[in-house]
Amino acid sequence: MFKKVLLAASLAVIGVSSAVAQSGDKIVIKIGYGTAGGPIHEGALELKKRLQAANGRLDVQVFPGGALGSEGEIIGQLQTGMTDMLLTTTGPLGQQNPIYYVLETPYIFINYAQVDKVLDGPAGDKLLKGLEAKGLVGLAFWENGFREMSNNARPIKAPADLKGLKMRTQQNRLHMKYFSDLGANPTPLPFTEIYNALATKMVDGQENPLSLIATNKFYEQQKYVSLTDHVYSSVPVYYSKSKWDKLPADVQKLVKDTVYDMRLWQRKLGRDQQKAYVAEISKKSEVLELTDAEKAAFQKAAEPAFEWAKKEYGAAYESTLKEVLEAAK
Repeated sequence: MFKKVLLAASLAVIGVSSAVAQSGDKIVIKIGYGTAGGPIHEGALELKKRLQAANGRLDVQVFPGGALGSEGEIIGQLQTGMTDMLLTTTGPLGQQNPIYYVLETPYIFINYAQVDKVLDGPAGDKLLKGLEAKGLVGLAFWENGFREMSNNARPIKAPADLKGLKMRTQQNRLHMKYFSDLGANPTPLPFTEIYNALATKMVDGQENPLSLIATNKFYEQQKYVSLTDHVYSSVPVYYSKSKWDKLPADVQKLVKDTVYDMRLWQRKLGRDQQKAYVAEISKKSEVLELTDAEKAAFQKAAEPAFEWAKKEYGAAYESTLKEVLEAAK
């Protein structure tokens, strides 16, 4: 109860300080996100630098590692105008609009060329606009990268290798369905609890992009990391509509253009660091590269999850899935 009171008080302070700052000479922009390192964090720091260099009135404040709460909680803060900007994975967005579960579907993207073609095209624009009615302004797609699997029990190179493994997943029923189909026991936990859950053997393994496995030191507690590329983790950048509408037109344009222009810089940053992440992880874990044939087996195993999602999330999901798969060809 005491923690809830403190959280409520801190959020109230955030809202008040933002309102005061925007009424004076300085315009405060608070950016929140769940990760503590990697290309999302580096992108946020670069965005802060570029915006403040371009406009001396801006005071861009960065809150990494869930400092403002979980991604779902920060979505609520944007909707009520307590926080300005969110760099988020798409997992929590499906609760607001089921079309976002399309981006959480295993193997809708096989490579980065497909990613860029779709997310920078009409299908990506539709997805960015999917939360306007919920009070969020979509600015651009950044990225986390493809998700990989790690564990302590055995090398994972085929779906059968997951049988019986307790795998930490996001609180995402589509992901949980996929891992259940593979024979694993999906165990949803907050991102901030992963390291301790691995260290205490609460779970056998987890799945995340290499950037997060490396920068959060998950590999210290894992014997094997398998490059399955089973889900591409995009990072849409959202702004609070209530806060956006109060920004001067020149600041709106600066923020929108800078976030959009930075999408290529931020994506390239993570992609260029993949070899460095593998080298870092290899100090403690065996990194297993899968052949195309081995990945194909995981893709085949994803088919029941596709069908489950169509029934579970309805026509909006199914039509958007069709649109994305068509655009990816």
